[in-house]
Amino acid sequence: MGKKEEAREERKRKFIDTLKRRQTKELVAPLSQKIQMFIDGKLAPDELFKAVHHVAAQSEKISKRFRNRPDVVLAEIAMDENKFTTEVGDIGVKARLGDITALFADAIVNPADPRGVMTQGVAAAIKAAGGDDIEKEAIAKAPITVGTAIPTTGGALPNIYVIHVAVADEPGGKSAPEKVKLAASAALTIAESLKIESVALPGLGAGTGAVSEEESAGAILEAIKAHRRKSLSDITLIDRDEKMVAAFVGVLEKYEEENG
Repeated sequence: MGKKEEAREERKRKFIDTLKRRQTKELVAPLSQKIQMFIDGKLAPDELFKAVHHVAAQSEKISKRFRNRPDVVLAEIAMDENKFTTEVGDIGVKARLGDITALFADAIVNPADPRGVMTQGVAAAIKAAGGDDIEKEAIAKAPITVGTAIPTTGGALPNIYVIHVAVADEPGGKSAPEKVKLAASAALTIAESLKIESVALPGLGAGTGAVSEEESAGAILEAIKAHRRKSLSDITLIDRDEKMVAAFVGVLEKYEEENG
């Protein structure tokens, strides 16, 4: 196994450990509250026992899942979260409902403020999960103009890079489908220059940019169709908004019907 493969496997292990810790915390946090309520005399013993029993049952499921090899764990997560999978040209593309900051990919795309600041939406979530160094580097490389992209460190994220793209000419400005396509194309071009294999994109321009989810998904797909791959082989279109994910699924289904 070469150094690149070894580094990737180590990232997978760290990512899996982070996921296990996150799921364990989500499971035990409510229990700790119930224990304190019991100590304070505000919860009956039977109610506490029910909570303990629930945690014990769920903990076994968590332990069983994360006992598998990293690749198996990642495959199981993908089966749970992927809504549609296809190929566009020779690139695997999938639509996924989930948190882009909790996705194992070489790079994730940030719909950026042209100034590089990360205070709202997906950008704020990326900074919260990955650390302030991501924003500091983005600001240092700004301004980010429509049709260009800048890579920064992934910080504490499981990703090697964050690729920042602008979908509007000014902070909080309106976008348009053609600007979304330019932004997505720029992200894919930068990904190729970094010689990475996988990248994840959220909906672009569909928030304050006032582009509809369907227009955003369609423009991103057009960028993927026009892209000529070198190292990039896997693209995940991911969002926490179900309407945006439904739009991703819709354009991919239509593409597959027309080109299958």
